[in-house]
Amino acid sequence: MTSAPPDVAVVITTFNVRELLERCLNSLVDACASRTLEAVVVDNGVGDDTWPMLLARADVRAIRGSPELGFGGANNIGAAATSAPLILFLNPDTEPEPRSIEMLAGELTRRPDAAAAGPRLTLSDGSLDPAGRRHFPRPANAVYRFLGSPRVFRRSLARPYNAAEPAGAAVSEIEAVSGACLMVRREAFATVGGFDPRFFMYGDDLDLQRRLADAGWRTLYVPASRVWHRKRQSSRQRPIRTRFEFYRSMWRYYAKHHGHDPWPLRAVVVGGILILGCGGVLRALAAWRPGERDSAE
Repeated sequence: MTSAPPDVAVVITTFNVRELLERCLNSLVDACASRTLEAVVVDNGVGDDTWPMLLARADVRAIRGSPELGFGGANNIGAAATSAPLILFLNPDTEPEPRSIEMLAGELTRRPDAAAAGPRLTLSDGSLDPAGRRHFPRPANAVYRFLGSPRVFRRSLARPYNAAEPAGAAVSEIEAVSGACLMVRREAFATVGGFDPRFFMYGDDLDLQRRLADAGWRTLYVPASRVWHRKRQSSRQRPIRTRFEFYRSMWRYYAKHHGHDPWPLRAVVVGGILILGCGGVLRALAAWRPGERDSAE
């Protein structure tokens, strides 16, 4: 007799953060509560002891990745190795609180029109992670974000990039939640083709949710589900590559979803991304010291 698949598949892509990954893995059972789970970790790191730790655990399937595989590509590999109807993509620098994963699964089970759900993300200092509630990037809210939220845009912009936190604990619809903790219905994930592996890091979660929205699916924000997020623990190890990939992903997202904008607008947006990107990479290069992990990739 064939046993039923688990309720939730937890897929984690990790890069040289063994201690945080262990804390994340140890939190999963209480976070899933009554839901059955399967856990897969794709290890993209090198030079630390993450891989031996994973092989010693009986509660996780370890898959050897590559530093050049990228976040989206590794997540696709992890998802393909699982069978549960709900897939939770989880960063290794997160720590779900008890029942948090169960709450996300419950909301998606109750809402057949919803493909994705995310929790309230709390940073290490106890503050709200604004990436947990977002609107899709658009030229207007990009200007709003990168010019320091000037008053003229604050008054006129209907949908700033970071959405305000709603009062209370009611579930609400939002355009995008954070890929640090993103639960997706497998059916919908497969329909849109999973993550676009051309996004090495950053923007892949927004692109996925944009394609889900274009296909008619909803995304839910579940504030009663709480997850701690110790942010940028992996990216700080490669600050130059990180800055480069951030702006490359910004350009890729714009070209993919706004490539039919009028050419003057395209010129302004692409020019702004190039200027900001060059400045960001140069600042990272100036701060880099010989002997550090990163290099000018």
